[in-house]
Amino acid sequence: MSMVSPSLTALAGVLAAGLGLSPLTGCKRHPPAPAPSAAASALPSALVPGEDGSPDGVSPPAQCRSLPGFGLTLDAVVAPGSPKPTADTSEDEDDDALLPFGVDLGSAVALPSGFAVSGIRGAGQAFVALLGERASHRIDLGELHGDAETPAIAPMGEGLLVALRTTDAAGFTIKLGRVAGAESSAVEWGFELSKLGKTVTGIELAVAGARGVLVFQGEEKQGGSRLLLGAFATGALKEPFELKVLEAKDAEMPRLTTRAGGYWLSWVRTLPEAKKTPKMPVEAEAPSDPEERELLDVGLRVLEVAKLDERGVQVGAALRVGEPRRQVLLYDVASLASGGLLVAARSDSAVPGAEGGALVLSEVGADGSVREERLDDDEIGVGAPALLVDRDAKSPGPWLVMSAPSDATRLGLARGGHTVLLSDALLGRAEVVAVSAGHFLVQRARGRSVTLEALDCAWPSDSAVEKK
Repeated sequence: MSMVSPSLTALAGVLAAGLGLSPLTGCKRHPPAPAPSAAASALPSALVPGEDGSPDGVSPPAQCRSLPGFGLTLDAVVAPGSPKPTADTSEDEDDDALLPFGVDLGSAVALPSGFAVSGIRGAGQAFVALLGERASHRIDLGELHGDAETPAIAPMGEGLLVALRTTDAAGFTIKLGRVAGAESSAVEWGFELSKLGKTVTGIELAVAGARGVLVFQGEEKQGGSRLLLGAFATGALKEPFELKVLEAKDAEMPRLTTRAGGYWLSWVRTLPEAKKTPKMPVEAEAPSDPEERELLDVGLRVLEVAKLDERGVQVGAALRVGEPRRQVLLYDVASLASGGLLVAARSDSAVPGAEGGALVLSEVGADGSVREERLDDDEIGVGAPALLVDRDAKSPGPWLVMSAPSDATRLGLARGGHTVLLSDALLGRAEVVAVSAGHFLVQRARGRSVTLEALDCAWPSDSAVEKK
């Protein structure tokens, strides 16, 4: 892949020496990864590891430092009659921000001037936060009605595109808006889609040139889930546009990202074939709890990827990625400089309701080819994987972020089965939500507030390892 440079190859080799490292949970010493075999040379470049020339031993962890600027604290909304939250001076991170009347963050994207993050304060106060090196501020979008969901956002030139979901007497609505730039203090609202029914979730938004695409999950009259798509001109947000129903049946959890000449759209779909019920021993009894029966009876679910052109029209048939998974499929996607798509997926098929299992990294080529590798890492904890792309042309390929069993955050360059995830004391349990120009934006819960800050992390160099 064009994004892999000689210096990146060396970096990947050094990181490979740290395989199994988790500084916050204890170190595990493993032999160095073997040199790439002839079979490995056939893998796509995003999945090929660098040469491992480091000596036996554990490499030092990444060392992160806080960057000045890019910081912002988002305070909770105090409900009428509730005691005002006291200031939290503790350094320990807290989950109280996820409680009612706390702060719930949604999408985070990189902008030319910094970052943008969407979220909800309290029971339904929607906002977008713009973070820059010199100044950061919050733009309130108004109060949402019904079951509030964080706004969807996407970079659009120097500014930001916003899709805000709320409700009226006829059902859900989605309104598009534009933030002109980092210095803006308000949103210019455009067209509003209305009468969308009783179910609208998973809103995805992306912009490619002068066109944009909106995708979300709705509900059919028969009760099944469906995906709806609308394409619009970014220079005329006030002009009405129509929605169309995608062909994929029982599709949910959409992910939308740009590619050269259009978009990649992925989703999870439940196969229509009924799952065969295993024969139960005579003495065994079926679960009496309806929720337990529902978990155990879920059919096979697959992950599919489709190409869209710049108008949002599907190009060719959807591709199925990975093996069929049972239960909830957790995944994320990232576009590649080669024009392909990287998919990180896992399932909780081992124990219903408990996330786990190996992580599968799949590269979907622009030509429709699919290459996969499993990342077997015993220090991967629960939760969904996150793939972050740095749009800086000088930056390496997608970063993979996962939690450890201790909840410590681990990240590293996505390199298939040879991916090495590292932790850092300053990173701690913070959630990494975006990366730009080598700077990682992280969020930390502080009581009922959330703090956003940027970190600059220095990864081990060849010379540092050789001196060990």
